[in-house]
Amino acid sequence: MNKNLVLLVLVVLAVFVIAACAPAPTAVPPTPVPATKAPVSSSAAPSSAASSVASSVAPTSAPASSSAASSAPTSSAASSAASKPSVRTKANPGEKLTLYHLGDVTGPYAAITTPLVNGFADGVKYINAQGGIRGAEVLVEWSDTANKLELAVSAYNRFREKKPLIMQLYGSTETEGLRDRFAEDKIPAMTAGVSAKGTYPPSYVFAIVPIYSDQFGLFLDWLKANWDKVKPAKGQGLDSPKVAVLTWDSAFGRGALTAETQAYADKLGIKIVTQELFAVGAPDVTTQILAAKKAGANVIYTNTLAHGPAQILKDSVSLGVREEFLIGGVNWSLDTSMLGLAKEASEGFYGVLPNQWWDDANEPGVKLVTEQFTANQRKPAEKSVGYLLAFAFTDAMKQYIEKTIDRVGFEGLTGQAIYETMISGEIKPTSGVTTFAFNKDLRATTKARIAQVKAGKFVYVTDWMTTPDLKPK
Repeated sequence: MNKNLVLLVLVVLAVFVIAACAPAPTAVPPTPVPATKAPVSSSAAPSSAASSVASSVAPTSAPASSSAASSAPTSSAASSAASKPSVRTKANPGEKLTLYHLGDVTGPYAAITTPLVNGFADGVKYINAQGGIRGAEVLVEWSDTANKLELAVSAYNRFREKKPLIMQLYGSTETEGLRDRFAEDKIPAMTAGVSAKGTYPPSYVFAIVPIYSDQFGLFLDWLKANWDKVKPAKGQGLDSPKVAVLTWDSAFGRGALTAETQAYADKLGIKIVTQELFAVGAPDVTTQILAAKKAGANVIYTNTLAHGPAQILKDSVSLGVREEFLIGGVNWSLDTSMLGLAKEASEGFYGVLPNQWWDDANEPGVKLVTEQFTANQRKPAEKSVGYLLAFAFTDAMKQYIEKTIDRVGFEGLTGQAIYETMISGEIKPTSGVTTFAFNKDLRATTKARIAQVKAGKFVYVTDWMTTPDLKPK
């Protein structure tokens, strides 16, 4: 019995020893599970449907590489960055871009708008001859408004269906009437009709010369500082300037005398003694001149162009009172059309000049425009402020579009994207014929000189000045 017990114990011990020395059993592999597909990166380029939203944000540049091991990207991050497509900055074969503009060539402003339209056409022709806008051919769509707001609205409605990137206007009536539409449709518009009402508060309208109230304020600044040197040879109350505003009864004409300019004149100690309105194209303004004299004026300022200032000048001569008034006006009054209509009566006329002029023949931009004017066989009468500036407008549009392409690519081009470009830096269209430096608050240029007609030419009598800020508060 004891032998059997001993034998049983030995057998059990042997089993434990064998089990301890045996290899571990092989683990059963887990059931394979398919890998989850990685989500699309939020930094991927937007689809065409989302491009209008994404266009307002400039693409973030990749950070510069660092020698520190901790800043090296992981392989997955590097792969994601490598797969991100770059924006397309050159046009596809056959791609076209259209520039739109509208204004009056059959109504009262035709004398100055027609050269504007032709300058715009020649500017676009030159752009295409230089390769277009990043290789895209530039087309033009134009509409005559005859200075009628209903025609301007009709033209705008046709244009907006084609989703314009940017537009150009020429009249204050059109600008004021369409201002809210541009903001609603997010289409930036450059305008030569620069009434404060059409330009401010800041929106999608950009004035290509100082607004009329700011120009008048700058004229008053100059008048105050130089009165003893420039006051009339004859006249009344010559101890200080006393200003009569003789101007058209229109949105443009009324743009100079505002609540802000009246307050500014009061601050300077300059009296504005009367405002006398007359119809666009009026063949006689002697009544208005005599009213200015009766009010005690020794200065006449006009916010008119072409035949407007010319009529004032000629009628002041016919009345025998030319030497009793210093006569001046807005930038559009300093034009070859006024010289041609007023002839010798224009001698001594003063005006605000916010851009280079044709006589600045050594300036590269003026030289280029002069060459193109000749090459396109334009008539001598069109060698005007309108043609010179409109040629520069087309280059401004080209620069704004190309700067936007650099941010968002051709696929991201929208009016909103171009608007964001326009408020983010300075450009000098046509090598500095003019300068645009808009920002989130500023919607007009602010630099100008005073020029005077001497022997049939516009001669600068000041250096560049900065306009006072007389926009509506």
